Amino acid sequence: MSEQNVEIVSRVYEAMNGRDVDRIEELAHPEAEWISDPRLGIKPHRGRDEVIRFFTDQAEMFEELRIEVERLTDSGDKVLALIRVNGRGGASGAEVEISVGHVWTIKDGRVVRGEGYGDRDEAVRAAGLS
Repeated sequence: MSEQNVEIVSRVYEAMNGRDVDRIEELAHPEAEWISDPRLGIKPHRGRDEVIRFFTDQAEMFEELRIEVERLTDSGDKVLALIRVNGRGGASGAEVEISVGHVWTIKDGRVVRGEGYGDRDEAVRAAGLS
């Protein structure tokens, strides 16, 4: 099961990079939710459509956007993802590069919860891997 969970998360990032909303919809559980790092002040997004809309809106702010998966680690029903996001702002042209952690929870073969962490060590702890 653990390899399957890692593969599901890998496919999510591939779909994000390809801006393939249909594929993301297939991989996301209808009850999906996304919880951003609380320091960002972004409200939680609940329900597959709202989560997809949030990520689509975020991606549209960039002329170029690429997610590089540096590490995926299984932790039972969770998967820790350490990623690097590279992009160029659509309006400003400013280059952006950030390294963050995500913790994904899998249910019924689909992503049901995602949590974003600006601090990778927090993501590791949230995944139960510290």
